[in-house]
Amino acid sequence: GNLSIDVNEQLNTVSIGPEVSLSRRPVAEQPEKVPHPLFHSNPAHTVVLQGLMRALKLGEQSLLLIGNQGVGKNKLTDRLLELLNIEREYVQLHRDTTIQSLTMLPSLELGKITYEDSPMVRAARSGRALVVDEADKAPLEVVCLLKALAEDGEVMLHDGRRLLSHQRLIAEGGNPSVPPANVVPIHPDFLLIVLANRPGFPFLGNNFFRECGDVFSVHVINNLDMISEVELLSAYGPAVNKSVI
Repeated sequence: GNLSIDVNEQLNTVSIGPEVSLSRRPVAEQPEKVPHPLFHSNPAHTVVLQGLMRALKLGEQSLLLIGNQGVGKNKLTDRLLELLNIEREYVQLHRDTTIQSLTMLPSLELGKITYEDSPMVRAARSGRALVVDEADKAPLEVVCLLKALAEDGEVMLHDGRRLLSHQRLIAEGGNPSVPPANVVPIHPDFLLIVLANRPGFPFLGNNFFRECGDVFSVHVINNLDMISEVELLSAYGPAVNKSVI
């Protein structure tokens, strides 16, 4: 309950507790893509944010947040990205999501259908964070694509190009500075954050953790404890009597 979030403007760092400190990203290329959620700090969520920052400090680039609906997975993710000044690309999955829809976006220009890069490709290429929401709703082939992105650093795109991590590109004898025409290098700062409901009733989607949990840094988000819940509700309703809350 004694943890606090400290943003040092001079050093451009964020600290939670004495042992967890991270550098914030420099000026964002597209500041409008950095989330600015309405977020009221409370002890339980501060501990979760510290755990997420600790994982990033250890070099993790794929985070999985699992919890019931309404526990604050999106809020926590947006707050983390805001603190670190990281631009966000967002995609919400559902049972009709396809690999094609996750990798390419069709649009109509001058009467012709053209394809542009999806949020996933934009985030990987430019080093932003890709937030994948409702991952437990997705079909298995889409889950496998996310696992390949997190574990192998390689995804085949609909138009024949490949997303490749720098390590994979170098292993194949390529140069990340001058990649082949059919390769989109994954930026070293790319961050994948997946949100999923816990498996089991009443969430009747796939068991994302069973399929992919071993390649992610997994963080279980629980309902708030009594002290944190009261603190959060008091912030939303400062005029409400504490006994009512």
